Amino acid sequence: MRALLSPFTLRLSAAADRAGLMVAANGGVAAVEFAMVLPVMVLMYLGMTEMTFGVNTDRKITLLSRTLADLTGRATSVSSTEMDTIFAAATSVMSPYRSDQAKMVVSSIVVKDTSQKDAESKPILKGTVCWSTARGPGAVALAKGSTVTVPEGFQTADSSYVRADVTMAYAPVFGSEILKMISGTSAINLSEETPWPVRNVKEVAWQGTTPCLT
Repeated sequence: MRALLSPFTLRLSAAADRAGLMVAANGGVAAVEFAMVLPVMVLMYLGMTEMTFGVNTDRKITLLSRTLADLTGRATSVSSTEMDTIFAAATSVMSPYRSDQAKMVVSSIVVKDTSQKDAESKPILKGTVCWSTARGPGAVALAKGSTVTVPEGFQTADSSYVRADVTMAYAPVFGSEILKMISGTSAINLSEETPWPVRNVKEVAWQGTTPCLT
């Protein structure tokens, strides 16, 4: 009986030894774990890079809008040629990002009393476009005489302010196809609207036209 069991016992012992060696072997574990983690790490890196590009572009658009409004608000009057200079100077703040696709609109808004009061007996003011000019592909100026909402801080009758609007489509560098699958479009519209006080005069007039505030 011992002679019959001995070969079986030897084979069982050898199998147990090999199983122990397999359990103890860890030479390829690191490579397997790295292969599993690598796609996640790459996606995280690309996602953070894309977010950085998007946030920086949005900040540049905000800066462009404020620069347009500030430069225009410093003038006493403007013409088409002078606005060309202002638009060209302001777009330099977009560097190193492209500005050739930015839609830019600068408008002069006058604020007047409607002779009406709201429920709190406060005068109702109306903002009216006196003049508006646009630059950039597809940019459309505001219609002269159209009504706009007057923001907080500019609600003073018989006054004016400059408003700058900037809109630009941002196409993700790495995720445009994913964005297109989710939303149906490969770009995100980033925009900024900046009201800005007039500095040196009551109203920045358009040369050759009658000022809206008299």
